[in-house]
Amino acid sequence: MTEKWLRKNQILSKKFDESLINIVSEEVLASAISTINPDGIAALVEISAIPNYQFNRKDDFVLVLDRIQDPGNMGNLFRTALAAGVNAIFLAGGAHPLGQKVLRASSGAVFHLPFLRFDGIEEEILNSLLKSLSELSNVGFKIFSTSSHNESSKKPSKPYWEVDWSRRTALILGNEGQGIHKKIQEAFNETITIPHSEIVESLNVACVAVPLLLERKRVAYSSK
Repeated sequence: MTEKWLRKNQILSKKFDESLINIVSEEVLASAISTINPDGIAALVEISAIPNYQFNRKDDFVLVLDRIQDPGNMGNLFRTALAAGVNAIFLAGGAHPLGQKVLRASSGAVFHLPFLRFDGIEEEILNSLLKSLSELSNVGFKIFSTSSHNESSKKPSKPYWEVDWSRRTALILGNEGQGIHKKIQEAFNETITIPHSEIVESLNVACVAVPLLLERKRVAYSSK
């Protein structure tokens, strides 16, 4: 961290272990990280500090991200998921959560939310994801796919506010350009949508996540 940051954040800095703090000049910090205008502080984090995914019988909300490519979207999805009380995130390839742009966009949410990332060729990723989703379904999870309000599909879809969010839920969001993979859609027949103007073909995936994920919180508060 820099002296300038330390002066501005004296209360926060007292929470740090002093033995882990190194004071450097603004020039040194700028040369060490990729951010164009660094805030004045950076940290090295051990991989072991990232929470590992392990299924817990108390888990009742899982977010599934199918090939999300944009690091900004991925980071924002982690941040929204953490705010919504999601227990874990399943990742079918896509941007890596530990990439610098994802970490910044998540505002630290990646360090608090366990995730399980499936790697390999497309078929391997799909098979691993479908197996994990089937396991969730077998223990009572309702698996919901999402679709564009204007997307032509043989499957009936319902507005997100008609879903019983009190149930154990796994919500699937798809790739920015291609949506949810066909094999995933075929495996699970519950589809939900966000009705919107036909002028707009589809919504950004990070925007879609906000009302869907936080609807569960709203239902919980309403039932109190």
